[in-house]
Amino acid sequence: MIEFLTSPWLSTFESMVHATRSSLVISSPYVGRQPCEILREAAGTRALKLDLMIVTDLSRDVLLRGATDVEALCDVANSFPHAEVRFLPSLHAKVYVADERCAVVTSANMTASGLCHNFEYGVKIADKRLVSQIHRDVVEYAQLGTPIESTKLRFLADLAKELNGARRRAERTIQKRLRSEFDRRLGEFSDEILRARAAGRTPHAIFADAILYLLRRGPMPTAELHPLIRGIHPDLCDEAVDRVIEGKHFGKKWKHAVRTAQQHLKRRELIELRNGKWRLTKG
Repeated sequence: MIEFLTSPWLSTFESMVHATRSSLVISSPYVGRQPCEILREAAGTRALKLDLMIVTDLSRDVLLRGATDVEALCDVANSFPHAEVRFLPSLHAKVYVADERCAVVTSANMTASGLCHNFEYGVKIADKRLVSQIHRDVVEYAQLGTPIESTKLRFLADLAKELNGARRRAERTIQKRLRSEFDRRLGEFSDEILRARAAGRTPHAIFADAILYLLRRGPMPTAELHPLIRGIHPDLCDEAVDRVIEGKHFGKKWKHAVRTAQQHLKRRELIELRNGKWRLTKG
């Protein structure tokens, strides 16, 4: 069964959360305070038992614009003991899946504007086979991202708040010293975002997951893989900088890390190179 959703669709969102009994998977580039409060209130005491996964974009510019309320995400993570927040740059999909029995695929972010104010459009799907496929696809996206613990979320929320204050002060003044201080703090913020993204993993380990994901579509040469990997992980493939996070290089040498990932996967017999194209092994 498919139902077409026009704006506002807040009541549908609330009903989905109220009816959820075991798991809720949400993919939304931007996340706002009001839907997070609705999520917490609608789940009520069931929040203690629900598995909640939120896939979102916590990139530096997103946080600087205030497009996502990280403090609200922190509150959700604290309310749901089994919550997982995953950070995936370039995320654009807006998908909501409840118990693998109901899914909404829509143009709407999980924000007050997306649920109530913007003219959005989507479909609500109740066909179990289709919903299961949607659930698998979103979880596959999520696995390309990085899990962000609640303590790191809180740290990013505090840092974003501080930096936004510094930006406003810098914008109100022409003093070179204040602008220089803002630029310095902005650089530190960029490093912290990248540190959260890496979560202790090496670049080639992150790229290995992306390679496996892309090769599920079919065989590809390295030249074709490069732009697709850069599309998934743009912040890790910035050739203009060479950031060193916990002794690991991110940025200029990303293609070397991709090559290392390919050889690692080949040694594990997960992929092979045949006729100039990389492909998954049948095993």
